[in-house]
Amino acid sequence: MIDNRTVGKAIAALRQARGMTQQQLAAAMNVSHQAVSKWENGAALPDIQTLMELTQLFGVTVEQLLSGEIPDSRLESESGGTLQNLGQFIDGMINDIGNVFKSEPPQAPEANDGAVDAQVVGENGDAPEDNQESGEDGAIDLAKLLQMAPFMSRSAVEEMLRGCNRKLSAAEIARFAPFVDSAFLESLIVDSGAEINWDTLRRIAPFLKKEAVDAFARAIAMGEKYVRPAADSAKGAAANVYKSLDDVSQKIGRGVDKAVRKVVRIGESVATEVSKAFDGLSGEADDREARLARLRRSAFERALEDGRWDWIAAHVAEVHDAALKRRIAERANEMGKQDWVRANLGGYASDRMIDEAVEEGNWGWLGEHVWEFAPEIQQRVALAAARAENWQWLASRAEQMELSACVVEIASTARRAGARMLAVQLARYDMQPSQAEQIALEAVGAKDFEFIEMILDLLPAEALCRLCIRMAKAGEWQQARKFAKKLDGKGLEWLMEVAIDAGNFEAVDMVDELIRARGKEEEQK
Repeated sequence: MIDNRTVGKAIAALRQARGMTQQQLAAAMNVSHQAVSKWENGAALPDIQTLMELTQLFGVTVEQLLSGEIPDSRLESESGGTLQNLGQFIDGMINDIGNVFKSEPPQAPEANDGAVDAQVVGENGDAPEDNQESGEDGAIDLAKLLQMAPFMSRSAVEEMLRGCNRKLSAAEIARFAPFVDSAFLESLIVDSGAEINWDTLRRIAPFLKKEAVDAFARAIAMGEKYVRPAADSAKGAAANVYKSLDDVSQKIGRGVDKAVRKVVRIGESVATEVSKAFDGLSGEADDREARLARLRRSAFERALEDGRWDWIAAHVAEVHDAALKRRIAERANEMGKQDWVRANLGGYASDRMIDEAVEEGNWGWLGEHVWEFAPEIQQRVALAAARAENWQWLASRAEQMELSACVVEIASTARRAGARMLAVQLARYDMQPSQAEQIALEAVGAKDFEFIEMILDLLPAEALCRLCIRMAKAGEWQQARKFAKKLDGKGLEWLMEVAIDAGNFEAVDMVDELIRARGKEEEQK
């Protein structure tokens, strides 16, 4: 039998060995970071497709991942090359920052500047030939490179991608995002001319700097070409930064020396001018974005008036204004275009359409759009899934829904049906402490003490005390003893009163033993 906790520990260990955050792993697997957290906590298991992708990413077999028997070689952290990467970054970055400020008054070069630059240009002789590893035709097998990427250094992966003899698509770039530097990733997207949409941006966002994510988001929203987030004078130099990060071992000494000289020459006045340029650029972009948003809304309003549903369908994915989406859906529903709404604006479907999907058992469509439904609709769909005992669907979609009003009912139904892991998942991520106590008390009545152990850490001290008292009054003293070990002194005294009132002197002695043990622990502290 597969142990969720064993699998979760294996995933966490492999992720940490790769130096990845939960957010980065989630983006690489095209899932939410909450899903990764649930895997690692043992609250849920990845589906079969995701499981296969995890084994490819971490270089292990399915059997190793499910059994938790991971080879030590897969758990070794990547720590080499840190000093080299530091020297490489400083050298390349300062070189290109210097190029940004060519308008600075020329100064007399230091005696060894020319020698250093000449040495950099000619240090390898002729220009190196690209794609030497790729075969005679220079073609790189991206599928094989993706399989090997988890075992390669970032610099090696970047070198191979840089030598690819064709432009990469956005989907291809997204797959390599976890294995390259954020600066290189941004440059790769820009140089390839790849069309980035919202889904692709969500996958690569954890691997980009926030400034780049903001710029990509604005470009997608406005339907414009992406521009690197920098002042006009810096745009040309930005591309050169990424190209200069090579041959660290030969350039590190020269890079540090050169960095010091150029930083001194830049000075505070230049930094002030750059700051002003950024502020001005940001303000202009905000104003322009607001104007374009108004124009696009007007275009959709006119299309609604003219009945241009074909045009609206072609561009509705670009709409991020919830009010406008709702208006379009309402107009379509008024005109009897329910199928159009289902195909293009599923999240704004009418209640009748959603009820029909539930009756038809169209859980695929519901899962795709349930996160866009109103909270009361989400709860109705979740309850329908519980009645249908569609536990797998609920486990994979619970994090996307607002279930506070019905979470206890769903969890109770799941526990009674044997879907304990879903009940635990709901208790851990969707319940308030009072709701967790409610489902625990119900489990006491059903003598499901194993389930109580699974959510024990979610119960406050007062709730645990009430739980033990309920067990004691039901005559379940052996079970009460197991949980009473976690009670404080006051809780044990209340439990003693229950034993005395019941005239159960064996229970009195048992609780008294616990009280004495707790007293010794406090004395030792």
